[in-house]
Amino acid sequence: MSEATRTRTHAPEVRQRAVEVLQEGVGHRALAAELGIPQATARQWARAYAVGGADAVLNAGSHHRTYSYDVKLAVVKDRLENGLTVREAMIKHKIPSESSVKAWCRQYRESGESALADKPRVKKAE
Repeated sequence: MSEATRTRTHAPEVRQRAVEVLQEGVGHRALAAELGIPQATARQWARAYAVGGADAVLNAGSHHRTYSYDVKLAVVKDRLENGLTVREAMIKHKIPSESSVKAWCRQYRESGESALADKPRVKKAE
């Protein structure tokens, strides 16, 4: 993968420091200022920490999780019908990824419950 196409990641030392700061109860804005990272990244790490603790921050993106249709639907219903915030839904259902929750909600609004059904993955040709 070339430098231009690689997604930006943060060094393990930065993630470790983020965990230390989050353990102190600091908010995402202060975390971003302390570490010199974007607020969006700090917010994502703070939410992941709230769901899965240090491991969720230290190992974020290291493995792809899949969720059942029932879990996705429960998250979406709590978010859209029961008024939970994204963070509350993440914590309740132990989903460390804000983007997953938002994507499921968007898919549900656009195409209904069937959009949340598992779809077979197609292997890319090399």
